[in-house]
Amino acid sequence: MQRRRLLAALGVASAGTLAGCLGGGTPDDGTETETPAPCTVDRETPVDDENDEVDLRELPERPEEWTESSVETYVREYEAAYRQHKLYSADMTAYGHSEAVEDIRETERGWRAELRTNFYWNEETDHGNVHADSPYYTVVYLVAEDRLLRAANEQVDGDPSLDDAETMECW
Repeated sequence: MQRRRLLAALGVASAGTLAGCLGGGTPDDGTETETPAPCTVDRETPVDDENDEVDLRELPERPEEWTESSVETYVREYEAAYRQHKLYSADMTAYGHSEAVEDIRETERGWRAELRTNFYWNEETDHGNVHADSPYYTVVYLVAEDRLLRAANEQVDGDPSLDDAETMECW
């Protein structure tokens, strides 16, 4: 029930904002319209460690046009690079990532893509080269008009919600 009220309120607010934009910024009743929140990136910037064994993956560039295919390619590449950036260190000797797109669809808010993913890395330690595997977990991306959102629940079979998403990119 609360979700329906929220969606109805957002629909009314969006209609009011659009009417304000089309009508010169102020609706006929003289009230101010709400402006969208500015986009601010929540993710950490990649580390800058020197590493001769593993190349740091670049975050992918935003495609010119969003289609099902371009969204799928973008979120796959983004997740692989993002995860590597979180783990990357001078001691990393190997990194691998796999993902499967479980669901992708266009919604009112933008393109929603759900991935099932895991990764591994090797790291040189005082006890030798150590190998670590992650469990499989679910990541949900929302590719909106002005930003990229990422929600992850890193528990096995966790169900992430876009309500708790972090902003990864602003356009």
